[in-house]
Amino acid sequence: EGQKRFLKNVRSSVHLLDDTTGEYTGHSFRNAPQFMSFIPSETNLRDAQYETEAVLDHYFFHDNTAPFLAQRLIQRLVMSNPGPRYIQTVAEAFKTGSYVSGGISFGSGKYGDLASTFAAIYLDRAA
Repeated sequence: EGQKRFLKNVRSSVHLLDDTTGEYTGHSFRNAPQFMSFIPSETNLRDAQYETEAVLDHYFFHDNTAPFLAQRLIQRLVMSNPGPRYIQTVAEAFKTGSYVSGGISFGSGKYGDLASTFAAIYLDRAA
């Protein structure tokens, strides 16, 4: 599974008013969360960096990243149509950061370790 994060999520709703009477129409929707202010300031660069980092972390730790990368790397390096077991083995090596083959351990044990990923690609029995 991907990385779990709990962020403060302030509920912000937009309530629609009638153009002619100015009364509440009974319709509303929730604003999407945002990191950056719409008012230009010195903090915009910092906020843009935070938001970019958050998006990249979201993609990197997403549940589908490991199987997606495993399939693409296997297709480019070994075979064009890898089996599900082979993809799962390489994806697990990417997620756990370790791969054991012939009593030799590869990787650092950290998520996304490419040493264990490539060891799984080249040393698996399907390779």
